[in-house]
Amino acid sequence: MDSTEKYLMLMFAIKREGKLIDFDHIKEKAERDLKINEELTRKALDSLIDKGFILKKGDLYTISAEGRQLFSSNFEEWKKELLKINKTWTTVYEALNYYDRVADVVLKYCKDRHVGFYCTFTQQHFFRRQFKGRYITLNSKEDLMNFVQMFCIDVIPCVHRMGSDRPDWLVIDLDAGAKVGFDKVKEVARVCYDVMEKLDLKPAMKFSGSRGIQLWSLPKEFEIPPEWNPLPMLRERRKRNYFSLFVDLVRLIQYEVDQEIPGLTTSIVCKKEEREDKILIDWSCLKPNGLVRSPYGIHHKTGLVSLPLKPDELDDFSPEDAEPRKVLERFEEKGDEFELKESDPSRAIMELIEKGKDMAKMG
Repeated sequence: MDSTEKYLMLMFAIKREGKLIDFDHIKEKAERDLKINEELTRKALDSLIDKGFILKKGDLYTISAEGRQLFSSNFEEWKKELLKINKTWTTVYEALNYYDRVADVVLKYCKDRHVGFYCTFTQQHFFRRQFKGRYITLNSKEDLMNFVQMFCIDVIPCVHRMGSDRPDWLVIDLDAGAKVGFDKVKEVARVCYDVMEKLDLKPAMKFSGSRGIQLWSLPKEFEIPPEWNPLPMLRERRKRNYFSLFVDLVRLIQYEVDQEIPGLTTSIVCKKEEREDKILIDWSCLKPNGLVRSPYGIHHKTGLVSLPLKPDELDDFSPEDAEPRKVLERFEEKGDEFELKESDPSRAIMELIEKGKDMAKMG
């Protein structure tokens, strides 16, 4: 099967079962991606029809069950070639098959929350958190797969439940500056993990899907202590609420990491141009309607999975280990590995109150 036929098979394989396509649509996409004329497109299409992989119904076309099976069986072998022709379609096809098998786990992190998506198209990405004028919620596998079918492959739930006045998750996102390598991110992730354990925050770790690592904690419900007041921030007037307190807990963790690895990290989100050689310990999702990529979600730019990790895996881990095919193999063997256990934040809050003055001096 030549490149044109493989490309046409991909075009049909990303459509819903039974979806019919007219020739003008096929011709337009082939001209755009393959730079071929109508005659060559018809020749490839007729060849696939003769082989029984594409069915013609009147003036419309669809993929046969045999064609869908053939494409699925050969996808990994053809993937590199197809990525060069149309990266978006190839990533979406892989996402459809991937989410079909991990949907129940991803939905756990979307329950009772508004959900955003990064959507990927041939020449652009865009963010969506509303559909048909309403904030998006996911209540079933069908809901999730409908959005993935619309090229919404990056699942990003809200950090708090609908109507809640506090985040459920304490999220730390390690965001490497342009001059920082992934090995340094791993080093900071290890230290962050140790700091969070010492603070009784029971961290769970995952790869971001790109160049970063995230650590999450699940603090149990608690009352804001009267002794705590929000730490000052460069460009923000801060309210005394749970969101501000969670942010300050992230800043405490960064403060403790800086004692272990001086000068490598920062918690100052603004002034991006000044942290090219640093790792931002980012708290910016910890706000009303703040969003964070779901465990086992697919990153819209890289096509890699936000894969749960253990600290002892960091040395040997590389981003290629988070390819959807490899993650599915691991998932089938080990199941959901993102162990988010409820923690008691009281010790961390006491540390925050005790060290607040020193932290304030750091900005």
